Amino acid sequence: MDQSSQSPHECPVPAHGGLVQLHGGLLPQDPRHVYEALRRRWGAIAPVELAPGVGAWLVMGYQEALEVVWNERAFSSDARRWNSIIEGSLPEGSRLLAVLGRRPALNRLDDQAHRRQRQAVTETVNGVDLRRLRGAVRRQAETLVDGWDMNGTADLVTQYAHPLVWFAFRVLIGFPESEERRIAALLGSIAGAAHDAARAEAELMRTLHRLVAQKRDAPGPDLTSWLLAHSARLTEAEVAHDLAAILFTGGESTIGWISGTMRLLMDDARLNSAVAGGRMTVSDIADRALWDGSSIPNIAGRWARNDLVFAGCEVRAGDLLIPCLTAANTDLLVHDAGDLGRRAHLSWGTGSHGCPAKEAARSIAETAVDVLMRRLRLVRPGDRDTAVRRQPSLWSGTPDTLPVAFAPIRPGPNAPADVPAIPAVMGVPEKRQQDARAADSSPAQQAWAWWNSMNGW
Repeated sequence: MDQSSQSPHECPVPAHGGLVQLHGGLLPQDPRHVYEALRRRWGAIAPVELAPGVGAWLVMGYQEALEVVWNERAFSSDARRWNSIIEGSLPEGSRLLAVLGRRPALNRLDDQAHRRQRQAVTETVNGVDLRRLRGAVRRQAETLVDGWDMNGTADLVTQYAHPLVWFAFRVLIGFPESEERRIAALLGSIAGAAHDAARAEAELMRTLHRLVAQKRDAPGPDLTSWLLAHSARLTEAEVAHDLAAILFTGGESTIGWISGTMRLLMDDARLNSAVAGGRMTVSDIADRALWDGSSIPNIAGRWARNDLVFAGCEVRAGDLLIPCLTAANTDLLVHDAGDLGRRAHLSWGTGSHGCPAKEAARSIAETAVDVLMRRLRLVRPGDRDTAVRRQPSLWSGTPDTLPVAFAPIRPGPNAPADVPAIPAVMGVPEKRQQDARAADSSPAQQAWAWWNSMNGW
């Protein structure tokens, strides 16, 4: 699709004032109607303001979002191209940098540098035994349900999806149980664009650097150890930042996926009956939930490599474009065509920058929903007024809470006595010998400070 051939219409350049503000408390708890209003007014893309004086293009059309993600010749993942940085309109301590800032991670790189890390991460994630992962998640899910109050009420986010997902990612990444809640809280601050998002990111990276150093000396059955052992010979800084990307996109989105699927089942009795009667599978419902509401509302962004006309608007080199997955997945022009497969939604990204851990996330989410469907009866929202609460964020669609009521819990199956507390879902790689490349990747040398990361080409 050649967007540059279209004739431009009157669109304000995002560097100018008068843009639609998506900050300062103006984004509601459920921003979908905001996206729809923007689409009615502007079409496939809209000029918005992410922070005072920081403009961007919100890409809401399905085909246009595909173009931004797929066309690496026109759109870059490298934040050093960002006009707002080059022109000085983005404050040094901006919370936007926690999500959009430059870093040596696979999702923030282009060309050969991206392909090198992408191959390492993809091959490493493909080494996860999904059968074992599903078994570990199922046992943990049963344990969580068994611990609920017998009065038939629970919160599916705080008492189920949140602890279950972070248990699974603790097993996958290999961080200790004592760090689980702290890492989850730090990622929540980043995804929620909290006022301390920059501090949370710095603390998260220090934690992951320590983990990588520990796994270098004592490898375990986890992704961290296998990334260090990969033939691409990633630096410790690269491994730490790639782990952060996996945790951010995989962990937070999987929590939202579980809660979104359960909301769909509670809101539509016909779907619930279809799953219970075997006419639809949990996998079918999980994909439908992603069409209806992506757990990652917006992808972190791309930057125009050159001046171009895109979707009828004049886009400058260095302009930020944000694919809005929530809006793209509900684009009526695409749905009316009726030719999309059930997994053609954009909730996991697509192309070379699609989420490499989506099958692991699918195993976690579908197992979590399956356990609830088997264990609970007559699940319904616990309180219609507070059933969905979330901190408004461009980067997370996960609710803070989802209270439910249900019929009395059925007793869960007894777990085998020989099940390990932390089951292995991978083997243990051989210890990698430290070389000059690894030695040059200490946290102090790879701090990616503001000036170095944004201007040091």
